[in-house]
Amino acid sequence: MTFLPQWLYNWLGLNFPAQRIPLTVILPLVKSTPLPVLNALYQLQKTRATEDEDVQFLRLILKNLKQLNRCDTSVTQREEYNHRLAALFYPLTQVMVGRFGKDGGVPDSQVRAQTLDTLIAICTEFASSYGVIIQYYQQCSRFRYARSLKKLDLAALRLFEFLKMEQSIKGLRYQELSEKSWAMANTLIHILAASERLSVVLKPLDQTYSAERAVATTRAMDVYLSIQMSERLQLSFWPVQWQSWLQRSLGLGDLKIGLSVLSEQTNKIQVSFVYCYDPTPSCFTPKLNKTSVEPLLLQWDQLQQSLTSDFAQVLRSRQSERQVTLSKHLSLFHRDEQLALAQLQFDRFNTYPIRAVAKLDQEKEVPDLRIFIGFKDVFALLRHIASGGTWKPIGQRMTDLLARHSAVFSDDADASVESTWSLRHQDNSLICLSSLESRHTTHMHIGDLAACMLEQSDWHQPKLCVIQRILRPQAGRVYVEMQVLSEQSEAIFFESQVLNQANLSTDSIPGNELVQAIRGKNANATHLILPRGVRLMSEGQVTMNTKNGMELAQLGHIMSATKSFSMYALRRSRPIRDLHEADRVLA
Repeated sequence: MTFLPQWLYNWLGLNFPAQRIPLTVILPLVKSTPLPVLNALYQLQKTRATEDEDVQFLRLILKNLKQLNRCDTSVTQREEYNHRLAALFYPLTQVMVGRFGKDGGVPDSQVRAQTLDTLIAICTEFASSYGVIIQYYQQCSRFRYARSLKKLDLAALRLFEFLKMEQSIKGLRYQELSEKSWAMANTLIHILAASERLSVVLKPLDQTYSAERAVATTRAMDVYLSIQMSERLQLSFWPVQWQSWLQRSLGLGDLKIGLSVLSEQTNKIQVSFVYCYDPTPSCFTPKLNKTSVEPLLLQWDQLQQSLTSDFAQVLRSRQSERQVTLSKHLSLFHRDEQLALAQLQFDRFNTYPIRAVAKLDQEKEVPDLRIFIGFKDVFALLRHIASGGTWKPIGQRMTDLLARHSAVFSDDADASVESTWSLRHQDNSLICLSSLESRHTTHMHIGDLAACMLEQSDWHQPKLCVIQRILRPQAGRVYVEMQVLSEQSEAIFFESQVLNQANLSTDSIPGNELVQAIRGKNANATHLILPRGVRLMSEGQVTMNTKNGMELAQLGHIMSATKSFSMYALRRSRPIRDLHEADRVLA
């Protein structure tokens, strides 16, 4: 047996296995398809000046990418075309994401939906094209493989970056990565681990194609881990305005997770398993491995500790009104938003994957469905019900947002819009509705307060809910998930130690201008719901003007918050018998 020097052994590529992990990418190749000609793209790049021309430019990029992915061309030419098309695509994408990342919910405007769907399709084509490059190098001889490692590293980084971009843009549309994308990502991270390329540092898309160079270098592994963190924090539960903040923060500061091989000894408690070729993100319990490739471990402990600490610190600051130390990403927000953000990220991390998807156990039409969205409309509805008003004036006096369908009237005000809503799931804590989405569909955003009446018996006692999740699992179909806050609710006014009164009642109340609030009750507790901009000191007293007269209540801790309201516990209340007692209390 001849022993080779180590340098020669490595130079020949003999340190790599002859059989490597394959990445299977199937493209609709047509031999007669020519390579795309990019002259029209470059001409439009120079002259485009309007939003319509930007959209036309994106569609032309998509057309050229699809043509490239039908063309049976060499890897070298594919690498060159990927580079040229990415240089045209990436800067405009950052502008588009910034534009459409400011607001989003149900329904999406036609322009927003079509533009974001085009961006998603382009990212998918890029990922497939880079996947073909990786597939080629994985099938090379060991000698050629050793010569091509730098090209493999760059293709792997770009594939992860385009999958990350696709995930972020899908988040703006309340969609999720496909099983095909997850299988590609999980296989690629195993390829890099097997060839010991996880720690290779390269220039990201930002540094290569954008003037805004926030991060000078990155690793393919870091981008993959940020994709996993976005999945764990469940973008379909996040308001669109906060998603861009989350995407920029992942992987920085304390928002990090680790990656290791199964054979390494680890003392981490919170771990999940990543299997090669697996179309699911990761598994928190081991499962039957149908391949010879050892699973990788995701280590979640550091992220869990950071999110738990932030939530505890924000709650502590609300109770003591003192400054506390928070993670950098939270310290950038207003105090009211800090609680909502800290609670959201804490809840989403700890409920995954148990509550990743609502159980859709039925599809039942609800012809008598009524929903009122937003604190203002819900408060007005409850006041009307308390005054003994009938159902008909409600539809005349305020916006009947859903009625029997997604909208009350069509554009010509003659024909009803037949976009019915279906009840997909209902229990004591959750209601899930689905509908075909149209421009008539009710405007709803995550974090909005909602009064929900599923049948006529609920019309005089609506369930109070918060819109918790929006999901578009397929084109044209939207799911809205609502968490039930209270079974019984009452519109009230109060005057207490208000720290900030940005939302005051305009109703004429003798003596004082009182703050609007909603008192809710369920089987377990009573709580007080306040609109955004009104904050109270926990553990104090509130004097409430209710339908039964003046009442004194003991305010408890803050229970939860969203971007549109906050909810406090009410421990006990008692009626105030006369005006003299009321004056003493208010004094």
